[in-house]
Amino acid sequence: MMENAVQKYKVYNPKNENCPVCTVLNSIYRTNSFQKEMKIPEEAGKGYYRRIILKPSMEVFIADVTFSESMTMGGGSSNPEYCLAFCLGEAFQWRSEGNKKEYEIECGENYIFQGNQGNNICSYNPGQRFYGLTIHLDSEIIASFIHHMGKEYPRTGQSYGSGVFYKRKFSPAVKLILNEIANCPYRDHIKRIYLEGKILELIAVYLNELILENGSHCSSAKLSSFDTESLHKARRILDENITSPPTIGKLARLVHLNEYKLKTGFKELFGMPVHAYIIDKRLETARFLMEDKKLGVTEAVLLVGYSDASHFAEKFRKKYGVNPSKCTKG
Repeated sequence: MMENAVQKYKVYNPKNENCPVCTVLNSIYRTNSFQKEMKIPEEAGKGYYRRIILKPSMEVFIADVTFSESMTMGGGSSNPEYCLAFCLGEAFQWRSEGNKKEYEIECGENYIFQGNQGNNICSYNPGQRFYGLTIHLDSEIIASFIHHMGKEYPRTGQSYGSGVFYKRKFSPAVKLILNEIANCPYRDHIKRIYLEGKILELIAVYLNELILENGSHCSSAKLSSFDTESLHKARRILDENITSPPTIGKLARLVHLNEYKLKTGFKELFGMPVHAYIIDKRLETARFLMEDKKLGVTEAVLLVGYSDASHFAEKFRKKYGVNPSKCTKG
């Protein structure tokens, strides 16, 4: 692939036309190389930007930077592409030129946006870690996301203001895949194969979660809208208390369902019994703690609510096919 390709996205600093960070970013956007990574200048802070082009309809952009001074940057694209973006660091704000409304995305949230909605202006505070991952996808894939959100697919020329038309919290399962993408251990052709597979896995997991959240499936339990809303509330309670979840009886009372409806409805809606869901989420959380937070097996086991390390290891091997200790080796 060649350098000096048509620049899809241009970045500028409205306060400094010679901004060294913008120079770095524009250099990355001027290439069609498989991978381009550049560190930001030391006088601006620390960190890097990385762009990986897997194919014309799929690329990944990773940013992990901390600025030493306040930074404002703007940018825009003329391409009608769609992006799936994830915030893994601290919250940050942005606005569209000509639009006084300010938008914010917090750690653990993701959004889908359209790339050709004019210039966006982003502000970064000194000492703030901006860590995020953006995946540029084919419009047909985005159409699948929108379909399962119950929204209308945006037609050519249709504006969504800031370009963002969906925002949600992402799950521990999604966070694990993002961590694997950002820390891919392979190089060259193998890296391309690995990342394409991981992005397809991410899309599958994400779409499945959207389908479950929106009830877009065939239910034989004849769940009412009240039942479905209560079951989603039950899952949120479990997600927030995964290390010490309530008993079935207490959970049923919290969501105003009887125990039978909770157990049968939960399995029907989410594909597994309550107990199995708790185990699954504990394993996902433990894997994240070991791989991303670099915790040891024993510490991770205790933090997710297991008291028996051997029992945990057995469940972990069954789910992931490797011993937990494998995840602590980077």
